[in-house]
Amino acid sequence: MPKTRQDFELETPPWLIEDWFPLGHRGMDAAPEGSFKTILGCWFAVSIASGSPIFGHPVLQGNVLMVDEETPESSLDYHLERFSKGLGFRYQDLPIYKFSMEGFRFGRKGKLDELLKLVNSINPVFIRLDSLLAMLPSGRQGQSENDCQLGEMIRDDLIKLLTKERSILLAAHSKKFIADLTLEETIEKEMQSIVRGHSSIVGEGSDTGYIIKKISEHPKATRFCIITKVRRQAIPSDKIKYIEMKEQNYGEGWAILEEIPIENLPPSDEAKELFPLFKIPDLRGNYNHSSQWIMRTMAFCSRSFCRNAIRELLQRKVIVQVTPQNYEINQKRGSQCNPEYLQMLENI
Repeated sequence: MPKTRQDFELETPPWLIEDWFPLGHRGMDAAPEGSFKTILGCWFAVSIASGSPIFGHPVLQGNVLMVDEETPESSLDYHLERFSKGLGFRYQDLPIYKFSMEGFRFGRKGKLDELLKLVNSINPVFIRLDSLLAMLPSGRQGQSENDCQLGEMIRDDLIKLLTKERSILLAAHSKKFIADLTLEETIEKEMQSIVRGHSSIVGEGSDTGYIIKKISEHPKATRFCIITKVRRQAIPSDKIKYIEMKEQNYGEGWAILEEIPIENLPPSDEAKELFPLFKIPDLRGNYNHSSQWIMRTMAFCSRSFCRNAIRELLQRKVIVQVTPQNYEINQKRGSQCNPEYLQMLENI
């Protein structure tokens, strides 16, 4: 009997976080220092340990292991406890285990064996490693972050920790210039050009990438976005996620991370600088402005600066495109725009 199409259909791949973080993958999140990598890792840990959805995505509930060589254990506990309270759990009741400040280094067999012993005893579905930079081997056999052998060293250790029923998320520091890029410029970058160190770090140590881009901090609001970089498996939910940290009090009490719509974000610096130009007529008294006129007026701004600002103002319905490359203020912006966003622009 001839085979049918159904005979060749594959099973749906398993997920740690449905449609976003595959099971059995080495994930890598990257951001400049102080850009919420630890916060995101702790939120993943508490959500997975408690079986709570992450930004609307169901998770595979199970034991969690936090391997941390960067964050003081007291600070790590504090983040985990706050997020546990935010989800309605006692931190002490959740299956979260720690291997904190134990001197784990990639390529060091003694500490790896010690870690593997713990992993085999608790069988976690999720391992958080924070951070790559703090886990580089030092001493006489030390490896520089730019050594070409580093990727293979990281890969070999991660493979020993990984199974088909377990995922790893490794925190990496991004290069310094990334902090100065706009969101659009960051989106266009590949993981290899973002992560600090030799390109083999990403090539050998990451199956799925997650770039964290800081948007704002308290007192306005603690907000960031997560840019998913698809590498070895299709990720259905690969659109940018805009995240806000909700707290009982700043730095105290319960806390949660919540996905918010883009409409809730404040104007970017580019949009705030470009918007007033639409109120200024050109030499002919025309308020229908071309992109060329905008760039000439903003002579000290880059083409990408203008392009990003125009894209944002169009997306937020502040301006409309009249003809290709020609824009004007949206006369219906009062009813079509987020009022807070529009007020921040109009008050400039």
